[in-house]
Amino acid sequence: MTTTVSLTLLGLVLLAAVIQRVAGLGLGMLFAPYAVVLIGAHQGIMLANFLGTLMPLLLLPRIWDRIQWRTVAWIGLPAVAVMPGAAWLSSVSPPGPLYIVTASLVLLSLLISVALVRVNTTVDGHAAQVITGIGSGLGTVLGGVGGPAVTVYAVLSRWPVLPMVATLQPLWILISSVSFTSKLAWDDGQVPDLPWWMWAAMVAIVIASIFLGEAVQKRLREQTIQRLVMVLGFVGAVLALGTGVRLLAG
Repeated sequence: MTTTVSLTLLGLVLLAAVIQRVAGLGLGMLFAPYAVVLIGAHQGIMLANFLGTLMPLLLLPRIWDRIQWRTVAWIGLPAVAVMPGAAWLSSVSPPGPLYIVTASLVLLSLLISVALVRVNTTVDGHAAQVITGIGSGLGTVLGGVGGPAVTVYAVLSRWPVLPMVATLQPLWILISSVSFTSKLAWDDGQVPDLPWWMWAAMVAIVIASIFLGEAVQKRLREQTIQRLVMVLGFVGAVLALGTGVRLLAG
């Protein structure tokens, strides 16, 4: 791995981790598409899953009191249920078409959610949470983008920002760790072959991003963060779609 690639990866970790601390999501959506280009499809997703578990674990003590544990269960358990099958599918299928299908469905869902919000429609309840979990689980394993499905739910349910940011962290721990272990079970050659100092640097950057992100979050209004969440959903889906097209063409 060249010095340029290493520094680019570390810069992406910092940017994505700060955004995740502010908005509750974004690390996987912003990091995975670029990591796929830099170090390969399977290794890039595995690294995104690793970081998607690490940061929420370190953040958990700081947001524990705001976590809505029932929502974690209703979204997290359906996500976990579909992930082993999705991991098997990703291990036997070329990644390009999987990215394209996943990203296209996400973009369609985001567009529908924007339309429903404009007519003051609110969608919430256990059925919506189960569907969100299934979409997030499939997206995480197949394309490294579990966040857009949660973005749709957050927009349609009008989820308040601070409980949303807190509740998403144990969800990402659950979803990312299960994705990592499921994919590892089907293909044990997917773990990125990075030097020890890269792993140490990423851990240090994630820790620093928690405090930097908190400073940024305090300066933003709730409406601004809600808009950021929606933008992240579209950006993640578009990046995943572009990655799929690039992999298919290559």
